[in-house]
Amino acid sequence: MKKRYSVGLIFILVFSLLVGCSGAGQNSDTIKIGWFGPLTGPTATDGIHSRDASQLAIDQVNAQGGINGKKLELIAVDDQGKPEEALKAVQKLINSDRVVSIIDGAYSGPSKTVAPKVQKAKVPMVAAYVVHPDVTKGGDYVNRVIYTGPVQGKAMADYAVNELKKKNIAVLYVDIDYGKSIYGSFKENATQMGAKIAIERSFKMGDKNFNSLLTAVKSANPDALYIVGYYNESSAIVKQAKEVGLNVQMLGVDGFDSPKYLELGKENTEGSIFTTSFYTSDEREVVQQFVKAWKEKHDTDPDMLSSQSYDAAKVIIEALKKAGTDREKLAKAISETKDLEGTSGKITFGPNHEVIKPVIFMTVKDGKFQYIKSKLYN
Repeated sequence: MKKRYSVGLIFILVFSLLVGCSGAGQNSDTIKIGWFGPLTGPTATDGIHSRDASQLAIDQVNAQGGINGKKLELIAVDDQGKPEEALKAVQKLINSDRVVSIIDGAYSGPSKTVAPKVQKAKVPMVAAYVVHPDVTKGGDYVNRVIYTGPVQGKAMADYAVNELKKKNIAVLYVDIDYGKSIYGSFKENATQMGAKIAIERSFKMGDKNFNSLLTAVKSANPDALYIVGYYNESSAIVKQAKEVGLNVQMLGVDGFDSPKYLELGKENTEGSIFTTSFYTSDEREVVQQFVKAWKEKHDTDPDMLSSQSYDAAKVIIEALKKAGTDREKLAKAISETKDLEGTSGKITFGPNHEVIKPVIFMTVKDGKFQYIKSKLYN
């Protein structure tokens, strides 16, 4: 009796596991897609935009009947901007919610922490705007719809040295993976092109007073200042730079690309030039439809983070249409994405799971973001 009971119990457990695995991310009515990122903490605005953009893409598909008659459901979990919380969030999404795929709406620290776990669990994930190179390494289950930090750094080095003719450039960078990966590439490429780094200093997220740093920068007599940081600190830097009498060309990164940069920095942002992956005046139909839908829902323009997250969701959605909910087939379909019309450009993944698309250069003119040019650097 005991032997038959044990065999029967084992059979039931195995059967349950098989049913659970085959039904991952779906029941009779829904297909579950996970999202994680900061919904609280200092970068909550970015996370909320990312989540809302992902939800918009899903709502649009559901309004058209879903996929094969099934509605999509976005399950969003707050990582508070912390690696340990991101790990908990992803474990919940995989083990409890049994999502078929995940949208990474986080920054470098959390993303680097969870990426190996996602690869090991063989759950396809699409990173929306994290730029650290390590995120896509270690397997075939993580793709990224934004170019890496080193690509962005190389792009600005080329533009600053070869087009703006800047030869003595000061740098202030945020002391996290985001700042280090972009600045490291900028420094390497700018010096190879014949420019000199006049002074380089790091700052912390959350810093508010930059007077001592900017006084040191002014003493180095640069012809440009490259700020590698997010809009909170960057807007404070450009404002305080004017206060100490530092009147040079301000250069930046996609962390500038938020209405908050203009709102907080006010007239001090005028003339800033930065790299990004999206602009609202792009005349392509996919962009204008996205901008219209976002404005109707949120009464404001979408930013780069919204665009990237919308595109990450669209990549997963299109792959689901082709491959269904089997995670292995879905991961393959995501990796094979080619010339998908995204709001941030046509999306194609290379063999290293990195997106191939141009870097966009923007400036601030008359208090508004204005397009300069695009160039491919991959």
